Amino acid sequence: MRERLRRLRKRLEEEGLGACLIVRYQRYFSGTSAGAALLVRDGRPLLLCSRMELGRARRESRLPLLPYDPMREELWEVVAREVGRERMAYDEASSLLLHRLRRRGVRLLKLRNFFREFCGSKTKEEIRWMRRAAELACRGLRCASELLEEGRSEREIAAEVEYEMRRAGSEGTPFPTIVASGPNSLLPHASSSNRRVRKGELVVVDLGALYRGYCSDLTRTFALSPSPRQERLLRAVREAQLSALERVRAGRRAGEVEEAARKVLEERGYGRYVLHGAGHGIGLEVHEFPSLKPGSRDPLGKDYVITVEPGAYVPGVGGARWEDMVVVGERGAIPLSGYKSGEEEEGVR
Repeated sequence: MRERLRRLRKRLEEEGLGACLIVRYQRYFSGTSAGAALLVRDGRPLLLCSRMELGRARRESRLPLLPYDPMREELWEVVAREVGRERMAYDEASSLLLHRLRRRGVRLLKLRNFFREFCGSKTKEEIRWMRRAAELACRGLRCASELLEEGRSEREIAAEVEYEMRRAGSEGTPFPTIVASGPNSLLPHASSSNRRVRKGELVVVDLGALYRGYCSDLTRTFALSPSPRQERLLRAVREAQLSALERVRAGRRAGEVEEAARKVLEERGYGRYVLHGAGHGIGLEVHEFPSLKPGSRDPLGKDYVITVEPGAYVPGVGGARWEDMVVVGERGAIPLSGYKSGEEEEGVR
C-alpha cells in the first residue's frame, strides 16, 4: 500500500493537485473495504470511515483514520469540513455528494481515466493473490463437473459449488454463481433456477472466487450426451478462445483480441449468435478496464489481468462460453487458470 500511495502522491503532484477524494478506488490504496472514502491532501492520506466500521478499518489498514458518526453527519459534510473551498480532484462519486460539495464551495475536478489506468497494471503480489482466486474458482468448476447429472437442479449445483470454494478459502463470490442449462444457457447472464439438468443439453457454469479482495471469473460449458451440433459449437467456441489468447500481448489494442475470437466464430457460421465482447479486465472489481468489446481501442498494458471469454448462443442447440484469466505479458498471455481432467476439459460428459 505504501508504494501505491507514493505513486499516487507523485502523480497528484505532477498534476498540480493538492487534494483528491477517492471513493471507488479507496480499497486499492487503503487495503480495506471498511472506509467510505480516502482523502489525500498535501500528500497526506486520511481514511474516512463511519464509527460502525472503525474497528475493522483499524485492523485492516495502517492509514490514519477519521471516524465520523453517520447518525449526526454525512460524508459530504466531513469532506467539506476538511477541504474547505480549495480545489479537489475525485475519482467517482454520487451526483448527490458532488452537488452538496459544490454548494459548500468546494471546486471539483474529475480525473477521467486516471485511476483505471493507474490501477490496471498489477503488482507481483496482486497477481499472486489473483492466481489463488483463480485456483479456488477452478476448484469450483471441478465440483460442478462432478455434480452435473440428470435430475439435479441448477440452484443445487450452484450452492454446492459456492460452499466448496468457501471451504477451500474463498472469501465469497464476486457475483452470483451461474449454472444455466438447456434454454437457460442461451442467456449470458442467466440466474441459477430450480430447473433440473437433462441429458442432451448444454450447461454453462460461470463462477468466481475472492481472495484478499481480488476476484476471479471463469466459465466452462458442459454437455450431457451432446449432439453433433452441440459438439461443433463447443469446438468452435474453444477454438475462438485459443485464437484470441494468441493475440494477447502488451501494447496491442483490446479490440484485436475480440476480433480474433469473432473471426473464428464467423468462419464456423456462428457470427450472428455472438452476444457480447470477448472479455474484460479484472482485479478488485470483477469488471475493470480494459474492455475487450468490438472495436475497443483500450490498450493492453503489461501486467494487466484480463479474462478471455468468447461465446455463442444458438437457439435449438444451446449457449456455449469458455472463459479463462491471463496476465498480459510482453511476449503473450500468461495463464492464471485452466484445469484438465480427461474429457472434462472439453466439457463433455
